[in-house]
Amino acid sequence: MASDNFYDGFDYNSSQDDVEIEYQIYLFEIRQCSKAKKLRIPSYRFSRKTSKSQHPLIKIDNIDNKRIVEIEQKIFRYTRYPSKQAKNIIKGFECDKQFQTKSDCTQPNVSLQTVRPHDFTTFRRHFYRTNHQQIKSSLKHRTNIEIINIRLAPIDKSIQNDFMKRFNENTSYYPHLVYHGTKLTNIKSILRYGFLIPNQPHPTNSKAPIIATQNGSSYGSGIYCSETADYSLSYTNTTNTLLVCAALPKRNEAGSIERSHGNILVLSHVSEIVPLFLIDIQYLSESNLNKPWFNQQYPLKMNIKEDANKPLIISRKYLRKVLNYMKDEVRKNRRYRGRRNNRHKIRREDEYQVRVFEPFS
Repeated sequence: MASDNFYDGFDYNSSQDDVEIEYQIYLFEIRQCSKAKKLRIPSYRFSRKTSKSQHPLIKIDNIDNKRIVEIEQKIFRYTRYPSKQAKNIIKGFECDKQFQTKSDCTQPNVSLQTVRPHDFTTFRRHFYRTNHQQIKSSLKHRTNIEIINIRLAPIDKSIQNDFMKRFNENTSYYPHLVYHGTKLTNIKSILRYGFLIPNQPHPTNSKAPIIATQNGSSYGSGIYCSETADYSLSYTNTTNTLLVCAALPKRNEAGSIERSHGNILVLSHVSEIVPLFLIDIQYLSESNLNKPWFNQQYPLKMNIKEDANKPLIISRKYLRKVLNYMKDEVRKNRRYRGRRNNRHKIRREDEYQVRVFEPFS
């Protein structure tokens, strides 16, 4: 076959446009490629649909034999594509891993009456083991909602101490499982200062802000929560994270709760309720309702006034660099100014000398 260099000296002048020639070559190459695809012979003797109904030994000759073997795995082998219901069993929630609680089997309720914990960590572990099945099935009636994760709420140490103090004082009754739904911007304040009563200062923490009433006070002033997660979910406008709490409501002499109104429970003191866990949910059918979850690694800015009052601390290294840069700029300006002034002086001196010595020339 002759090399391309053989035609270097050959020049062919055609009356046809070069662009038209290139376009014809392009169409010819496309036609050749399509013909090659049509003439391509399959490497198997029958179609894929036919192979599905054949004996497994015949399926080996099919080109998709590897994919078919993966689908028709045996029962005792690991399923590569588990169902949505088995995701929570295989993956598990963070609280299940933390407290070593199995989510696929019902454990006997470990009553807090038999074990009276004195520290907050032990109390939270026993509370989760007692109520974990109820928490996981709290939204089972909502078929379009899936619980993605159940994790620990990183609350402040002072909130833990205040709740445990009231819990140890009340030896007759035990905490209730309640839920609280709020905006994404309020979760950080709850985890830092605890639940706050509107228009009232915190009894022990002077740094806690005084909040205003947001969703009304139909049953008086206090902290509103619900015994059903579905009702509390309607108040999570800007987030898909729900707070799971333990509550110690006040009771009368007969032992019944004083401020209970159906599913709504109103608490009169900030130490009567504590957030324990965070439930992250996801809407399956309506994706436009999916909001961001609360992320403790990137906390939200709550009080802009507090951030503004804090002094801005600049490191010495950075400050040194800035000052050195400013000094260098000042030195440069002074140096150039000096040179310009000297030039003007020299010119004036030369003019003066010329004027002085002109009569004597």
